[in-house]
Amino acid sequence: MTGPLLISIVTPSYNQVAFVEETLRSVLEQDHPHKEYFVIDGGSDDGSVDVIRRYADRLTSWVSEPDRGQSHAINKGFALAHGEVLGWVNSDDTYLPGALATVARCFAEHPEVDFLYGDYLYTNPRGETLMRRRLFDSMSYETLLYHDYFGQPAVFFRRALLDRVGPVDEQLHYHMDWDLFLRMWKVCRPLHVPIPLATSRLVPTAKSNAQDSERYLAGTMLVQQRHMNQRFASPLLNRWWHRGYYYCSFAVRAWAVVRENPIRYIRILRDLFPERRFFRLWRTRLRSPF
Repeated sequence: MTGPLLISIVTPSYNQVAFVEETLRSVLEQDHPHKEYFVIDGGSDDGSVDVIRRYADRLTSWVSEPDRGQSHAINKGFALAHGEVLGWVNSDDTYLPGALATVARCFAEHPEVDFLYGDYLYTNPRGETLMRRRLFDSMSYETLLYHDYFGQPAVFFRRALLDRVGPVDEQLHYHMDWDLFLRMWKVCRPLHVPIPLATSRLVPTAKSNAQDSERYLAGTMLVQQRHMNQRFASPLLNRWWHRGYYYCSFAVRAWAVVRENPIRYIRILRDLFPERRFFRLWRTRLRSPF
């Protein structure tokens, strides 16, 4: 008979004093008692370390030292972890109450599952809910290849799955989570939990909200080209197949947004991408990477 499921959570952080305490509390106040929590700070100089130190006696481990970026920090945390199930939450996102208990119960009830993903909430810088993102119960590999659907803090996986596909790619500045999840999606046995497990904060200055920048777009194309699967022997036919499937998938994604609240979604994007950036964003989204 196995014991209670141990869940290990990592928070990579760097100069997030405005949000890091809310993140810490969202993990520490989870009602699942069998958890480890590692905070890997990259040497913040904005007061974040003072906040982390106040919670040090409740953390499994923490460190504040220069590192090679977010991906390196996540890998450092996972290397320290002992849990059967792993996840990470960035220092501007949060877990919702009861999230880890739900995750533990689902993994225990479905021992064959090694990748679990839930719905999530977009919040503004003040932590107020903007909208809920409902994910599909099942997705083809191509669906995930074309669009990064997952809310990263609402994803959890077994250690054995991470060991099978390898660590987070430390060469990636953007989309390191998407790259990891694509590698996992090829071999995993997933389960969708149709309730919100986490929040993803939308901050205009955040790295994740540079979706119209050349560097972000280059990162997107790098991941998609790296993971593009071969459906046909002919490279030309394969590319055209992916291009057609991409636009079909885009229509499905648009419907998923429209059925919720399209006006609110557009307003959120206009706030994040003002003036010309809004139209540049849509031009890039409508352009197939294949």
